[in-house]
Amino acid sequence: LLKHAERRTREQEIIYERKVVKEQAVEEETQGELFAGKEKFITSSYKKKLAEREEWARREDEKAKREEEEDVAARARKEGKKGSF
Repeated sequence: LLKHAERRTREQEIIYERKVVKEQAVEEETQGELFAGKEKFITSSYKKKLAEREEWARREDEKAKREEEEDVAARARKEGKKGSF
């Protein structure tokens, strides 16, 4: 139950940050001249958070692939047993 809550929390964070990025892109378009040529800074904690998110997403993808492979293997075994009777 806690794992599912953590997963939902991470997914909600990703959705929220994508929304913020879209809003920032719109602001840049409207105020592009005002901040043209300015540097953008990313804090080390945000970089760490992005790295953790990428690692989590990679693990989730691997887990989904493993489950899919195991499911296919289980189905193949069941089908093989059905044919042997």
